[in-house]
Amino acid sequence: LIVIPCLNEAAHIGALVHELRPSAERLGARIVVADGGSTDGTRAIVEEIAGKDPRIILLHNEKRLQSAAINLAVASYGEAAEYLIRIDAHG
Repeated sequence: LIVIPCLNEAAHIGALVHELRPSAERLGARIVVADGGSTDGTRAIVEEIAGKDPRIILLHNEKRLQSAAINLAVASYGEAAEYLIRIDAHG
């Protein structure tokens, strides 16, 4: 499971997700972008990518804390995951 907590990362999120997709495919992993209420178009970028790749998931992190984002992603999508990889959206 690859988790990317983010907030207002429109400048970086698309490139990062595209860069991670081959690795996620090799690992059989999902990429969960846990967004804390972005207002800069981050959500729309991730939604567009997720519409083309079911392994990409946009998760609403209403608590807006990175720790909450990771916990929510693991609770929602990590049951079968062997590994947890956490990556900053801005590189």
